[in-house]
Parts: sequence; structure tokens; C-alpha cells
Amino acid sequence: MENIAVDMANHLSGPVRAAIEGMLGRALQDDEQVSVLALRPHTAPTGQHRLDRARGLKAAMDALAAKALPADPLELDTAFDEAMAAVRPDHR
Repeated sequence: MENIAVDMANHLSGPVRAAIEGMLGRALQDDEQVSVLALRPHTAPTGQHRLDRARGLKAAMDALAAKALPADPLELDTAFDEAMAAVRPDHR
């Protein structure tokens, strides 16, 4: 069974289009692409698994940042920490 559906808004049936517009709270433009993704619920990682995932995510972000800008890694870490502090004040 597929978990994703992608279609152009002008190809959607009336009821499907109305349901999606209701979910979005706005009208769709005919030239917009609509994607629907169904995911099974899962519990958030905890403990060591959560720390490992966070380290992996940070490593991936560092690798992307190294390719994107000729910036000093320490500057990137500082910018990341500042952004996290703005979004999550209790972030360490």
C-alpha cells in the first residue's frame, strides 16, 4: 500500500480538493502540486538513543554547512546554538 500521493490541484476531484483546502485553510491554485503523506505514529526516542540521533543530526548539518558556506565550524556551532536558544530556551 502506498504511503504517499502526489497530484496537481487541478486533477483532484471536487470532494478531495475541498477536503484538502479545508485542511490547509485556503484555496488551492490549479497549478499547485499537492502531496499527501501517511505515517504510522511512533514514540520519540529517549535516553542514549535520543542523544545518538541528535549527534547524528548535528553531524549531518555540519557536513551540509561545510559544503554550503566557507564558514568557520566554530562560527556555525555558535550560530546553531544561538538559534536553538531562541527556539528552545532550555536547550543545552
